[in-house]
Amino acid sequence: MIYFVFPLVNSTQNLAFSYYESFGVPETFVVFRALAQTKGYGRRGTPWKSAKGNLLFSVLFSIPADWSYSSMLVKIGANSVVKVLKDCGVSAYLKYPNDVFVQNKKISGILGNIFHTNDSLWGGILGIGVNINATPEIQDATYKTTSLKELSGNTWDIEKIMKNILQTLRQQLVLDKGEQK
Repeated sequence: MIYFVFPLVNSTQNLAFSYYESFGVPETFVVFRALAQTKGYGRRGTPWKSAKGNLLFSVLFSIPADWSYSSMLVKIGANSVVKVLKDCGVSAYLKYPNDVFVQNKKISGILGNIFHTNDSLWGGILGIGVNINATPEIQDATYKTTSLKELSGNTWDIEKIMKNILQTLRQQLVLDKGEQK
């Protein structure tokens, strides 16, 4: 795994895409983590300013050249987040198609992109944001937000949660590729 951490970026998705344009489909996970981002975006380009204290990252990886990933990638990412949050004792659930909620409040969002090549491997990018130690205020949102800290009253280890999400994501991608059970 290749791992980059930045104090402030415009968007981890943009960093991951630039890396892909420069180096192509990687053989391993390439992670771009930001402590804060100024121009993050969600589905349909919805702007997302992210506060410090939360988990903000994009991961670039290879997937088999298979059209089924076009519909599965975001769900794999969201299910990985849900599993890790449940392991933390939080009753999280997927709000289709790309959000994770707890007690009817958004705690995470996932954005997925697939880059089709002429090769047997395609590139995938998952952008994942999880509200860990800060609850963002979203103007004009149709939903409320929450964080692990707000739910529990405790400060959480962001690195540990990220490590667990990446490990779960890697396992889910392997299982979906049919390589092992």
